Amino acid sequence: MKKFLIIFLFLIVFIAFSNFIPPVDDSYITSSFLEFRSTGDTPHFHGGVDFSTFLKEGIPIKAVYEGNLSRIEINDEIYGNVVVIQHPNGYKSLYAHLSMFPKKIQSIVDDLISEFGNNKIEVNFPENEISFSQGEIVGYSGKTGEAIKPHIHIEIRNSNETMLFDPLNFINAEPLNGEIVIKEIVIDGKKFDFVEGQTYEFQNNFPHIAINAFLQVNKNIIGLKELKLYFSNKLVYHIMFDELPIEEMNKPFTVYTDDSIAAGYIYKAYYKLYPETIGYSVKQNNFPTFNQNLDFFPVSIELIDFWNRKEIFNFNLKRGN
Repeated sequence: MKKFLIIFLFLIVFIAFSNFIPPVDDSYITSSFLEFRSTGDTPHFHGGVDFSTFLKEGIPIKAVYEGNLSRIEINDEIYGNVVVIQHPNGYKSLYAHLSMFPKKIQSIVDDLISEFGNNKIEVNFPENEISFSQGEIVGYSGKTGEAIKPHIHIEIRNSNETMLFDPLNFINAEPLNGEIVIKEIVIDGKKFDFVEGQTYEFQNNFPHIAINAFLQVNKNIIGLKELKLYFSNKLVYHIMFDELPIEEMNKPFTVYTDDSIAAGYIYKAYYKLYPETIGYSVKQNNFPTFNQNLDFFPVSIELIDFWNRKEIFNFNLKRGN
């Protein structure tokens, strides 16, 4: 009976997730969940995913699920113009960088701007005051806030907005045709072009490994969902970007090195595959059990994208003099 109940609840959750639709017709993602960002006042995680609006402003943005208007934000430094919808399944969806709002709320926006000018404005709405059906227009694509080109940024949050969730666990987005690559590897602070099967030296009690890795889609770079580090076929470190407490939004250096950069058209982020400051996205850390007497051992790094495609990269480590 207990097993049946668990399966039943899983099916309910799966059905609720699978009913979400993409916010843009015939689109694709251009940035993934929890990528590194160094824009704004403080480096931070990318709290959602970006869907292309084909470099155009004014493309209709659709509600991914039915719900009630929870909040609008105007002229936010990072998000620009924002609509937030509360859904009956307990989640909220946030739509950012909008150029315009839909007709049903544009008059409210005009009145607010008339009264408060171009300052940041945030307004919360009573439950059931303004509703949206699934697929109804919630706004139009733009590049307000920190956006440098028109697109739609969407986030999925819990009702009290304490947690962020990977939108691709809710929205069925077509897999991107690309290649998972490691461009550079960093060993104890020294950077090298990654070479499969290469032997690298380390000096510390345990190796401090970081990698510049991504899903390469033509000229675009998409962040990864999971990274697993193995020493001699034993799992040592595991990072997964499935969800994040909002209080950790401004703590990207728990998984990225402090020389990472992502601003404008520049993106070079290094995943930190060793414990320094452990954050929520670090799911497993077995470094405390690492045998510090090992002088030579094989290493594997398993990289997984947001469509669960994986690649495994192999090299060796030896202790330097």
